[in-house]
Amino acid sequence: MTSVKSHDRQMSLEYLHRYNVVDYRTLRAVGMTHAAIASAVNCCMLKLTRGIYSIIRVCNLKKHRSAMVLINDEDWIEYFRSTTAASRSGDHRFGEHLARLGIVHYRHFRTEDAVSGVSAAILHELPLFKPELEQIIVSNPTAYSSSPEVIRRRRRFSAEDLCTVHGVRTFTSVRAGLDLIADKGPADGMAALEGGLRAQVERESGDSKIGMNDPRRMHAIGREIVDRDFVPAAMRLSRGRGRALRILTIISPLSESYAESRTSFALHQMGLHDFTQQWNVGYDGSLLARLDFLHRPTNTVLAFDGGQKYADFGGERLKHEGRQQNELMNMGFRIVHLQFRDVTNLNRFEMKVFGQAPQLLEFRGKPTLG
Repeated sequence: MTSVKSHDRQMSLEYLHRYNVVDYRTLRAVGMTHAAIASAVNCCMLKLTRGIYSIIRVCNLKKHRSAMVLINDEDWIEYFRSTTAASRSGDHRFGEHLARLGIVHYRHFRTEDAVSGVSAAILHELPLFKPELEQIIVSNPTAYSSSPEVIRRRRRFSAEDLCTVHGVRTFTSVRAGLDLIADKGPADGMAALEGGLRAQVERESGDSKIGMNDPRRMHAIGREIVDRDFVPAAMRLSRGRGRALRILTIISPLSESYAESRTSFALHQMGLHDFTQQWNVGYDGSLLARLDFLHRPTNTVLAFDGGQKYADFGGERLKHEGRQQNELMNMGFRIVHLQFRDVTNLNRFEMKVFGQAPQLLEFRGKPTLG
């Protein structure tokens, strides 16, 4: 039976050999001149970081043709063939993927460097919102510097907060999320922590669908992991320990996206601490709806509107959701209609929620963060 470490090593090797990544020396070895390499960027190659490139299409230009023998990932070529530059630039996952490739293949880390901050979150594929991807963030106990490729921060860290991802020494997903509380704000830090927690619950339970099949069990396992792994990591912080520990009291593995994490954070900052996430509602013996956020004492549901939610499903999905909401209202549920931009502005979110659901005011307590 393949061990976890062996499996992780195989996954790392697979990742490292995909996406037609080549370095400057390899391109020179197949006969490309410095000028030819420079002209191939944004023609048939992308520059990932200093001296590292990804071949993205088959090119017939004579000066670029010699690099085509290095293509070993046809799926990557097909991806660029079947998508437009506009669609790729509008997909945050694409930008984060290129940044991840740049980190993994960067050749100039120092011995004591550890990838940290947003860059560590990118390596762990934690949920982020408009992250800065231009430079790699690293921590080093004795050195600091800045270059077009790397921002090196001088800071000490514990070996317990380190791991290896795709061969790169980096902060753990927990420490990366905790650092984002200070670097990007508590809402973004919480979203990253929840994304990492959800992935860890799925790994430890051996059930990638536990959130769908048994959300209450997922939550219970998640809280055990928080106490076991997250709280000790927060206690090792030299600054911001109190704020981090307060955020750890409210994180949940049930948030399925950045938007849901931001919603949960906003509710707790409004003093509404008793919303339930991922609640299934039955009707006539079958599942009618899965509610992302339900306030059970008042039967208040938070529902996100807007065409973007249905962009991948077409008009039929929108009609289905409309019928679904009508059934919920007939059953006595009160629905608060929200858009993504509401959850990123706490004042706007508060006015909208209490404006549409004043019954929630009597349940208002103190915010998690003062």
